[in-house]
Amino acid sequence: MYNKKILRTKEYTEVWEYSKLILTKGELVEKEVHEEKELTKRKDFDELTKEEQKIRLASMKKKRREAKWRLQRIIDSNFDNRTSFLTLTTKENIKEREKFIALFKAFVKRFNYAVFNTKKSKLKYCGCLEKQKRGSYHIHLLMFDVPYVPHKQLLELWGLGAVRINHLDNLDDSANAGRYVSKYLEKGIGDSLLETFSKDSYLRSRNLKIPVEEKLTSFKPFNIDEKLVVYETDYVSKIYVGGKFEENPVHYRKIKNREEN
Repeated sequence: MYNKKILRTKEYTEVWEYSKLILTKGELVEKEVHEEKELTKRKDFDELTKEEQKIRLASMKKKRREAKWRLQRIIDSNFDNRTSFLTLTTKENIKEREKFIALFKAFVKRFNYAVFNTKKSKLKYCGCLEKQKRGSYHIHLLMFDVPYVPHKQLLELWGLGAVRINHLDNLDDSANAGRYVSKYLEKGIGDSLLETFSKDSYLRSRNLKIPVEEKLTSFKPFNIDEKLVVYETDYVSKIYVGGKFEENPVHYRKIKNREEN
């Protein structure tokens, strides 16, 4: 049971304060506002009614937004001064998502062996797939804690097309890096959502640091320096109680962990 949720990354702390208690087990659980019925999930999109299509698209867009925030938190937890941003494209017009992912994973293996001199999965990365106008996939990739690798060597390791290294003046902290990379998730609206339905929104290695989450019951207000609050809002979530939905007002704050010098 909890009425507060706290999520900490390297740079930020996020706090959710719920008006009503939430049980982690049992009948009382948090629910999405636009929960989709099991029956509609088993149907193809074209088989749904107009109303069911509207509900599914709303649910998918919501999940993409949530994936974007999860990605930003992962970036914030792992960003350092040895973070590199790459875009990998192919000469071949690869329209099959799984085929491109298989080629990317082979690149990661070659990178581990050439740069870290190991066959183990040492490279720390996260990235978003995106379709080009010609229909071919490419990937926007953040690699964390990596040494300098010459562009020529990266081209050889990829071996399938272009490797673009972006040197951005504003890519100097985790917040900017997170916004820059996760913006590619926002392009998955409309028809492209249907193409990637049930697929991972982004790719990431398993050796990344994960944000620390804490759930607790407390009726005392948090002692927060208001100067460090970068975003604050109120909204209404839903909980399921006694066979029906009830509104559960939420107060949310995003707080900078330390003040800028």
